[in-house]
Amino acid sequence: MELEQAQISWDENGLPHSTQFDDKYFCIENGLLESQYIFCEGNALQSRFENLSSEAPGIFIIVETGFGTGLNFCCAWQLWKQHAPQNWQLQYVSMDLYPLSQEQLKTSLALWPGITDFTQPLVKMYPSLINESRYELSFEKTRVKLVLLFDHVNDALSQLIEDKCVADAWFLDGFDPAKNPHMWSEDVFSRMAKMSNLQTTLSTFSVAGFVRRGLTAQGFTVEKIKGFGRKRHMLKGFYAKS
Repeated sequence: MELEQAQISWDENGLPHSTQFDDKYFCIENGLLESQYIFCEGNALQSRFENLSSEAPGIFIIVETGFGTGLNFCCAWQLWKQHAPQNWQLQYVSMDLYPLSQEQLKTSLALWPGITDFTQPLVKMYPSLINESRYELSFEKTRVKLVLLFDHVNDALSQLIEDKCVADAWFLDGFDPAKNPHMWSEDVFSRMAKMSNLQTTLSTFSVAGFVRRGLTAQGFTVEKIKGFGRKRHMLKGFYAKS
């Protein structure tokens, strides 16, 4: 099976732009700081990693809607390496209907030379020919596991529900809801609720009204907070329905 590859153009600053969705992968100001602020800080990952028990091993699961260039994964991995106890595993599950090629991924991540300890291993392990819908990559032996689902978001989430996957944190990072509505649908929010518990958090750049209402209807409590760069606001929240 050969999946449809991401169609990308590059602007004058070397930033990737999706021609399929007419939207950017990174903000203009600084995509790395954006990722750290919206997704890692939005889910309070540093403090949560630091507070994991060093007495008993466990697995911390992040689920992301929209793998894109893998920058969010690299940021989460960096925090994990710096702050999580050695006896825990990070399982990062992400999905994308139009995956980047290995060369596109390499070019995109080359923009961030400060995190090459994470971007270079990802590029090396990333499939050179994407002909399957599921890949499992391991880093630092098995301490960090990346599960890539190259499929429609609803199908990917349904598979995760069958696998009894429960997220500790959600990274909602599809393209602009107005340009990529299937990533922000009631079906997606319903599946998210089935994969959440009272400790599950979420964050996203989008503050669209139907996104807030859709998440709230499924039991999530969300709030608008200060956004990154030119974005006035972003959303963070948690699952509150028992």
